[in-house]
Amino acid sequence: MIDQSTPVINAAALQPLFAPWDEPNRHRVRGSSPGAPPEIKTYRRPSPIRLVNPLRAAVKEWRDLHYPGASDTTRELLAYWFERPHRIATGAGDDFEFRYYFCQREAIETFIYLLEIRRLHNLSSLLFEYGGPSGETEALGVRPEDDEWARYAFKLATGAGKTKCMSLAIVWSYFHALRETDSEMARHFVVIAPNLTVFERLKQDFRPEAGGRDIFLADPLIPSEWRGDWNFSVVLQDEASGAATGGGLYLTNIHRLFDGRSGGGESDEYDWAGPAVLKSKALETAAELRDRIAVHRRVMVLNDEAHHVWDPGSAWNQAIRSLHDVMKELGGDGVISQLDFSATPKNNNGQIFPHVVCDTPLGEAVDAGIVKTPVLGRTKEMIEQPHDDAAYRFEAHLRLGYERWRKSQDEWKKSEKKPLLFVMCENTDAADQITARLNNDPIFAGLNQKTINLHTNLKGKIKTIKQEGKRIEVFVEDEKAISDEDLKAIRRISRELDSNQSPYNCIVSVLMLREGWDVRNVTTIVPLRAFSSSANILPEQTLGRGLRRMTPPGQANELVIVIEHPAFASLYEQELEQEGLPIEIIDAEKVPATTVTIFPDDAKNFDKLDIVLPVLSAAHEIQPKLEGLTIENVREKSREYKSLPLGSKGATEVKYEGRHLITDEVVEEMRVSLPLLRNGLTAISFYVRELEAACKVQSTHSILAPLLQTFLGEILFGEKVSLVDPRLVARLSDPDVREHIRAVFVPLIRARTVKTEKRRLAREAETVRHWKPYQATFSEQRPAMKAGRTLFNLVPCNRSLEVALAKFVDVAGRAFAKNGSDFGDGAPLETLPGDLLGAASGNEGRPHPVQSCSLQPLARSRAREVRRCRAGRRSFCKERGAASGSHRLSNDRPAACFLHAGFLRTRR
Repeated sequence: MIDQSTPVINAAALQPLFAPWDEPNRHRVRGSSPGAPPEIKTYRRPSPIRLVNPLRAAVKEWRDLHYPGASDTTRELLAYWFERPHRIATGAGDDFEFRYYFCQREAIETFIYLLEIRRLHNLSSLLFEYGGPSGETEALGVRPEDDEWARYAFKLATGAGKTKCMSLAIVWSYFHALRETDSEMARHFVVIAPNLTVFERLKQDFRPEAGGRDIFLADPLIPSEWRGDWNFSVVLQDEASGAATGGGLYLTNIHRLFDGRSGGGESDEYDWAGPAVLKSKALETAAELRDRIAVHRRVMVLNDEAHHVWDPGSAWNQAIRSLHDVMKELGGDGVISQLDFSATPKNNNGQIFPHVVCDTPLGEAVDAGIVKTPVLGRTKEMIEQPHDDAAYRFEAHLRLGYERWRKSQDEWKKSEKKPLLFVMCENTDAADQITARLNNDPIFAGLNQKTINLHTNLKGKIKTIKQEGKRIEVFVEDEKAISDEDLKAIRRISRELDSNQSPYNCIVSVLMLREGWDVRNVTTIVPLRAFSSSANILPEQTLGRGLRRMTPPGQANELVIVIEHPAFASLYEQELEQEGLPIEIIDAEKVPATTVTIFPDDAKNFDKLDIVLPVLSAAHEIQPKLEGLTIENVREKSREYKSLPLGSKGATEVKYEGRHLITDEVVEEMRVSLPLLRNGLTAISFYVRELEAACKVQSTHSILAPLLQTFLGEILFGEKVSLVDPRLVARLSDPDVREHIRAVFVPLIRARTVKTEKRRLAREAETVRHWKPYQATFSEQRPAMKAGRTLFNLVPCNRSLEVALAKFVDVAGRAFAKNGSDFGDGAPLETLPGDLLGAASGNEGRPHPVQSCSLQPLARSRAREVRRCRAGRRSFCKERGAASGSHRLSNDRPAACFLHAGFLRTRR
């Protein structure tokens, strides 16, 4: 087992409290004394935003009552999104279970509830209804121009899936407008980004390059039976095409909605990320894009990173208002709703937008395991040196951040993940100086020629070099002005930093790089200036560069470390406590590894320890099988009906009429001769097929044929009769005979049909030796132990029960493997159906096939009761010691047992 003396972060601060798709029911608060672990409260964290708490209660009640008052469209979509299982294929041909996060569900439910159910279409009505004791007075103070259309703001923590919420709102509005009579919803949408970085990210979702599937087809947004009605196009800014027909989405950078030639002032965005939003400009909507959008009767506006919209007089708001006014002049309804999405919907004074209706704070996202757990690594040794060069002035900061990054690299390298170091500088001069040193100083050898500088005044060009046999693009700085093509290439490189194909391990930038830049592999952040109100940046925005997870929720406890001076720790504590996040503060030198890499160990004998696993697709086969039907069952059921008389030969001709499809007049008549069933023997085959079709079973002839023979010859007619008797043959095709057979046999067959659900094979079986390395959580409660009978380096376990079981199977001499994924997403290999899996014995030197067994699932680690699992003649059980309460394991050649963190797979 890994040395447990290694310092381990308080596990209570890392373990998710609930799954991302579950309604929050617990939260952490700061400990009662400094340094104490956080306390866990057994209820949802209240929001400090006044509209949110009463809205949460109202929407929850509406949800629990199954959406009373909602339209059919709303009910069907909400049920499809959140109540049905979904499996999504990956680019590699695999598939995984997809579930929307609860915060995404709550956001779309709140939007629908306010717009369709309560019909609260303006800020004043929101304040009046949910604003508390002063709400009515404040509602009277809302300016009429701010009440012209519905505005709802959604506060969603970084990484919580704002784009998913946008897509849900768009699909709901589109189908509501299409399917509901007198709907006031829009079928056309304007999605506005604050800069080109955000625009490019949104484009990857809404209209990916190279013709890939957009978010509407990749995600389970549209029920399959509705896809024929999905007539939707996405128009990018500056495209020459006309207005979107059917339904449509206009994706644009805010700078395309106004004329940026006038005005001046200082920009608050950098050129490589897109032109600046200048609040001092008096702006008009650009004519071409405005005219293309304004022809539609109604539009919904969705603002990403909407903290830019805080000022009613800003250029952003003026552009939206101008669009609304033009549409009204043309006879339309204009902007009918505006959805603002941001992790920090605050104005420059730190005040929350008044129209925030939904709140998922950072603390709630951490508690759900949606994002990494932020840790503030502090040290008293971070002293600024008296030096003009920032690379030497912040020597201690950079060295400490570099050493922390190296530890992350060692922790993750075997799982083929590439941790990134992010250095945030005060200005572009400092960024240039630090980049130059990190790229050349041997002290930072791991970053030499692997550090990229991203800021406004970049000068240089893109150059293609050959590295490790691969051709890659790198940015080379020089004094020449950068070209437009090279700027585009830099933006592309900045989006691909997570890839192992990217040569960069470190990003140096100014603090303005704080939104829309969605890399996942940042594990260490080194900020190099004080965070204060004058800096116009929030700690959460700093953390946002490293919050997104590298692995799916539940697989590993991931950290993002901010290397900071103790003098600034209190500011983080104050700011992040407002987000419900009691941030863990630890000496930077003592931040331990929280994950461990699980991989096939080349030092072990793969031939003896390998196991063959079938590779399964998302498709299922349901195989019904008829079991246990006897002639006694048939006799008992027949007593419910009177016997039928034997009779004479029935009619052999039927009258046929052909009628006009529209007028219903007869246009053709004929009589058709139909031969009767020739004898009882052929009739039995006929009725077997008919019963199989009615009950949806197959291959039942050997069971049903003798029963039908006895039924026809002894039971149905109240006397024994030969199957070739003319009196019986004459009756075989009569309706009353057929109805009697169906009435007796169909209920019996359905009651005794066992349906077996089986996943289809996707391709040839694979062996566990080909599992890719992956990260698993490592802590006192989640240890990783060594075992001789697994071909992996370690066995990730969840608490003592799994440790005991892994030791038991190892001592029993059975090879096994364990999947370490908690919630099922992102498992190293798709898990198999069934709860437990045993393995058949194979020839020496060959991997052994796994056989699925009908086994009882073992309860999660809190299980106390005796459990018994059967696998053929092998069994496993857990017994409680009567005196001491200790547990011992007894077995007769144990097979395997399902545990909540994955599957334990074994063979002889």
